[in-house]
Amino acid sequence: MNSPFSVKVVKGTANGQVYDVLDYDEYDAHVKEYVERNDVAIKTSCMGEDVLLPIRKKNSTMISPGVYNDGPIDIVVMPDETNLEKFKVGNIVEMNNLDDIKDIIRLGESMKKLDEPFITTPDNITKIPILDEDQPEMKCLKMALNDKNIDLDKYAGRFQDNYPNDKRQLKNHSMTLNILKRFCKNCDIEAVLTLRDRNSDVPNPIGHEVSISLTEDFIDDDE
Repeated sequence: MNSPFSVKVVKGTANGQVYDVLDYDEYDAHVKEYVERNDVAIKTSCMGEDVLLPIRKKNSTMISPGVYNDGPIDIVVMPDETNLEKFKVGNIVEMNNLDDIKDIIRLGESMKKLDEPFITTPDNITKIPILDEDQPEMKCLKMALNDKNIDLDKYAGRFQDNYPNDKRQLKNHSMTLNILKRFCKNCDIEAVLTLRDRNSDVPNPIGHEVSISLTEDFIDDDE
């Protein structure tokens, strides 16, 4: 008997992003459609590891791992030892010819978890992917939160109703100063802003460092 839900959807994570996962034949049959998207990847093998190669538009550099379409040909850039870890397949969720609505609900929840901005380890430790595109302030916050080895969801009460939206901010490459101060304050981190001369040869030098705590007297105002 055929399943009442005859569908096939495969989602996977790599490099901190969620992709629709294809095999090469599926991609090759619909190239024009897939090169216009930025959420599709091909699952393949590299150095003995399963990896996801994002579908990318051809550009002048073609440095990042991925599959670049150039009309009738594809140029494949595989990860090397320096970035293999980023492109290794994380979680995979497959929806294929489901038998009942319970399976739809269960896998729907699994796909929702794939879209989380961070990974929770089996011992409930939050690990937030740090991406090359992240601005310095975002990298710094992610590094601090990762080094705390906490379950960030247990701090949700401190953020109150803001938590779902604030958590999504961790998917961005930059953030506002208010978001930085809110995360630091609610996660017991002191944020200190320091200004100093860029080098010893600047005109009209400050002559010393000027530092101030951003969190000591922080009163949260919703953005």
